[in-house]
Amino acid sequence: MAEDTVKAMSSMEDGIAAALVSETKYFIKEIKKKKSLAELGKALEKIKENDIYCDEIAEVVSKQLKKIVPKLVKGYVAEVDAEIVINTVSKGTTAWIESWSKDLAELMKLNSHKEIESILKTCFEEKLSIAEATRAIMDSGIRDEYYKARRAALTEVLRAHNVSKYEAAMQNPSITKKMWVHTGAHKNAPRDNHVDMSGQTVPKDEPFELIGADGETYYPLYPVDPILPASEAVNCHCIAEDIVDKDILGLPLEERQRLQQKALDEMDDKWEEEFNAANRAKAGIE
Repeated sequence: MAEDTVKAMSSMEDGIAAALVSETKYFIKEIKKKKSLAELGKALEKIKENDIYCDEIAEVVSKQLKKIVPKLVKGYVAEVDAEIVINTVSKGTTAWIESWSKDLAELMKLNSHKEIESILKTCFEEKLSIAEATRAIMDSGIRDEYYKARRAALTEVLRAHNVSKYEAAMQNPSITKKMWVHTGAHKNAPRDNHVDMSGQTVPKDEPFELIGADGETYYPLYPVDPILPASEAVNCHCIAEDIVDKDILGLPLEERQRLQQKALDEMDDKWEEEFNAANRAKAGIE
């Protein structure tokens, strides 16, 4: 799994960086077209609307997650039960890859726009020219696209591991519980609240309880769960450690396979039920 992880991280980093570089070039090009900051101010919303580069980020992330998640799921199942073969991931995980890739891209787009707006706000206050505003953007931290891409790729590949481990645990009948384990070294500036919850154990299909640094209580299914704010997810190296029921592991292979298929069917049925309920709610149907 290590080789697949490195490849996915490298490809994701390169793709995200390329999109961010293109996005910055796009903003600089559009800003240079304006004669004054006043003219730019009137056109800024339209310029932001035409920023298409988050679509590229979504495509890059989705492509890499589709490649690595099934491999990771198989690997994590094999670590516990080498006889169980995983042929597919659940509908919920497949849908998550598409939806999260788009959500992540939108979040990165929003952050880029906020950075641009913050720089331009200072330029307006200091009554700078278009040329000076352009230079301010080029000299700012927004140009550190490769750092942003590296951080995003690391976080998303770690997230892919946690999602895959959760999927593997849900499909593997031998795993009944999971334990939150803090694995970050001191050099990674570990979060005290993550260290404090290390050892928390829950049934595999139930969430952990995490008291955030902001005082809010979160219920993630695994570390780096998308429900967590960036402050609790970025560069988090925690893992969910599987707890194996040896009695189930000792059952005949056919029985374990039957339980695995039953678990997958139940996961898919639950996802379809929730998906249909959400669609009915959107349509205003009781």
